[in-house]
Amino acid sequence: MRPLVGIASVSLLFAATAVAQVHETIHVNLVEVPVTVVSRAGDPVRGLKKENFELFDQRKKVAITSFDVIDFSSPDYKRASPLNPAARRSFLLLFDLSFASPVGLTKAKEAALNFIARGMQQRDLAAIGTIDVQRGFRLLTAFTTDRNILSAAVASPRSFQSSDPLQIAGTEITDLVPSSNLPVTDSSSGRFDDVAADINAEIQRGQNRLNDQFNRARIERQVNLLGGLARTLRMLPGRKEVVFFSEGFDPRLVRGRDVRASGEAMEEMSQVETGEVWKVDTDNRYGDTQSLSAVEQMARFFRGSDVVLNAVDIEGVRVQNDAQNGATINSNDGLFLLSNPTGGEVFHNSNDLSRDLDRMLRQQEVVYVLGFQAPTTKQGQFHALKVRVDGAPGARVFHRAGYYEAGAENDLERTLSNAEIVLNDIPQNDVRVAALAAPFPTTGNAQVPVILEINGDDLAAGAKSNRITADIYIYAFDDQGLVHDRIYQRLSLDLTKVGEKLRERGLKYYATLSLPAGKYSIKSLVRTIETDRKGYARTDLTVPGPDDVAVLPPFFFEAPGQWLMVKGASHDKTNSGYPFQINGEPFIPSAEVQVKNGQVRQFAVFVYNATPDEVAWETSISDASGGAHGTEPRLVRELAGQDVTKLMFQYAPEHLGQGVARLDVTVRKKGSADFRKATVPLNVE
Repeated sequence: MRPLVGIASVSLLFAATAVAQVHETIHVNLVEVPVTVVSRAGDPVRGLKKENFELFDQRKKVAITSFDVIDFSSPDYKRASPLNPAARRSFLLLFDLSFASPVGLTKAKEAALNFIARGMQQRDLAAIGTIDVQRGFRLLTAFTTDRNILSAAVASPRSFQSSDPLQIAGTEITDLVPSSNLPVTDSSSGRFDDVAADINAEIQRGQNRLNDQFNRARIERQVNLLGGLARTLRMLPGRKEVVFFSEGFDPRLVRGRDVRASGEAMEEMSQVETGEVWKVDTDNRYGDTQSLSAVEQMARFFRGSDVVLNAVDIEGVRVQNDAQNGATINSNDGLFLLSNPTGGEVFHNSNDLSRDLDRMLRQQEVVYVLGFQAPTTKQGQFHALKVRVDGAPGARVFHRAGYYEAGAENDLERTLSNAEIVLNDIPQNDVRVAALAAPFPTTGNAQVPVILEINGDDLAAGAKSNRITADIYIYAFDDQGLVHDRIYQRLSLDLTKVGEKLRERGLKYYATLSLPAGKYSIKSLVRTIETDRKGYARTDLTVPGPDDVAVLPPFFFEAPGQWLMVKGASHDKTNSGYPFQINGEPFIPSAEVQVKNGQVRQFAVFVYNATPDEVAWETSISDASGGAHGTEPRLVRELAGQDVTKLMFQYAPEHLGQGVARLDVTVRKKGSADFRKATVPLNVE
């Protein structure tokens, strides 16, 4: 007999940590403030306690009601589950498609791929996006742990396209004043050249102003897009780090002329002294008020949403003095204009972008999460926050600068919110969902049916018409955070036809994944389109290899006709057919097992790659308090098929207290201490 390995343990798990959601009836909201403290040398400061922190909301000191410390380099962090979403690190790798060269974008993609492959830790979240002043912001992926999707998105973001209509306009302006139409005077006086030079200079000044206006509009468009992006990210918990790969824009167009541009200053002074004040471009000299206001508003959105913009100068080492042309201004100050107000920094003058990103990760190794109770008064209202730290002299403190009271979500926020539920296992109880997933070994990938039991009353609640539309998302994450298979399906239900059946019990949805051997978390999200009601379930299981002895979870039989049955998508490449069968007769398994004292239920246990005479088995029942219960299931039948043994049991609980109990089935190799245990929760009515 082969060794016993890969035995599945299936249970319905809900994460204990949830992000507080604000509804109209809730008057107090838990606000969590992630804080990082960095020494002068750029190292994270460890060992701080709750007493070292003071927290202020709108300049009023508030009591810190919860305190958590996450050290991302600690083995305890890697074992912690679930992880507080407020402490989880989230990175948006954002590619600038407007102010970047093809060479710079190539360097940015290389650095991003290296960051995904070696910089991110297993439980870090990342998303990929592009920003283009012509096409707007595009989110290529939601925040995810799946490095395969992230790498694919980085390798092929939308191609960079550069256009400059002002060059056409400049040519058109020049053509309107051809040399044959210039004023003609006595050439011996030399004044013709002076007049032509003045006219050409005026034309050039006009062209430069038009060019500046166009580029300034592009900058304002990018700044507004960044602000809108930050506002969208406000609903995600914890600090979000935007890593902005860009070469930056000309800062002169926002804040005015660089003080080093002495030639321009002398020319302006001469124009003022000669009374030619109209030639002085005040925006070029003092900055543009509208552009500066846009930057300030963008910074407020970033601070209020707990988003930090770290800009990576993808131009690399900039040359300020050229051997042929002398001193030149090649500034990345435009990146500083964007990053500094958000609390971020600029990684510049470096041709090693990966090292810069490693330094950013190093500073965030330790996160202190401060929680306090905040009253909910007005949706969308901004609250400024301030954190003071004792016991770390000379250290820099980074924290969210404020928060917005919760408000309505737009489409992009809703997409990110749904992704966050799946990634952080956030309970959703508006729609009650129970899940069952079981791995059936085959010659290739295992056939993994997933059954969702969706409460019918919850699904139909709040419906304003005779039709309900629901989205079903199923993801299979391995223990490294990679998605190996997924299913998405939209269901449209006509209540005039199926409403009675739906409300009587609910909807049972059946789909099939295809997974290689390994450990997985099957995460299922159900969302109604009309009411935005959600339900979530997670099931952990181990998929055995095709030759491993495997014990599947106990399958409790249900009578047909009780549920509204919906067959979903199937990714089973072996075409194995419906796996829940006894002697060729199909049965319907329960995802959520309901039992009553004195009521008989039947269930089956499937053991693969073992015959009945090779294994010994035992069952046990634990009640809600965890104590063993005397009444145990009774074996009524053994069936031996090809590569599988099916054990059929009857179980009638007696004197079992109401609540959650547990059924364990332990299979042993005869004559050996090697064993595995399959488990299923029981709801005792």
